Amino acid sequence: MTPRPTTTGQSPATGQSPSTLMHAMQVLQVTAACGYRGASIEDYLDALELSRPTIYRLLKGLKDQGFLRAAPIRGRYLLGYELLVLGSQAGNGAGLRDLTRPRLLSLAQRLGDSFYLFAADGLNAVCLEVQNGEYPVGSFVRATGGRVPLGVGQASIALLAYLGDEERASILKRNAERLQHEYHISLEDIAIEIDHLRSVGYARGVEGSHLPEYTGLAIPILDHGGHPLGAMSCSMLKSRMTETHKQSVLQGMHEEVRELVQQAHGLLYIE
Repeated sequence: MTPRPTTTGQSPATGQSPSTLMHAMQVLQVTAACGYRGASIEDYLDALELSRPTIYRLLKGLKDQGFLRAAPIRGRYLLGYELLVLGSQAGNGAGLRDLTRPRLLSLAQRLGDSFYLFAADGLNAVCLEVQNGEYPVGSFVRATGGRVPLGVGQASIALLAYLGDEERASILKRNAERLQHEYHISLEDIAIEIDHLRSVGYARGVEGSHLPEYTGLAIPILDHGGHPLGAMSCSMLKSRMTETHKQSVLQGMHEEVRELVQQAHGLLYIE
């Protein structure tokens, strides 16, 4: 059940509750949680401490703006297509997603593996783009928009390694329990992999409890100040990770990232 929001007072200037935006976001979260079947008014009433008239008012407003749409089942709601428009832009900071997509596709077609673009989002690494080759594999994320705690997967290592020491320590402290409990990944393991990246120029991720038959590689995409805008990563079956194939993947990713920087006319910077 979605945590019930606290009640706040009315805004004297507008007569509207300052929590209206929060409530609208909670309505979207409940809708998303209900998946393809859609959310009913009972779902919203169960999850939110809001009256029926308030929920109907929020539903109407969100539907009018395109953030919700009617489900095939009468009386239920699905997320609206306007969210796709916003989402495509949210994942395209500095045009990074548009610049990276054809490069991931080229790598996937040439090398046969699955290639990803990740970015840091708070405590998580979020997948902004994925292209699968002839040998697609499982991943910690299933599709674009999927996210994992920072510390999980090779892209996380590439992102964490270039954060400031205090920021990285804060993120890992807050993620530590989840990393250990859900993935069997310790902070010591992550520190070892960050040191490995700094010494050899690529990340290889932490061997956790999930996806034991898969492995991967990642390199960071840095801005002018050396802060990570994203990470390009590759996932593959362990049986495909021969030394020759590993070098081909790393060479391909480094070449694509260098060309991406040139295409961006100095907007991005890679050390």
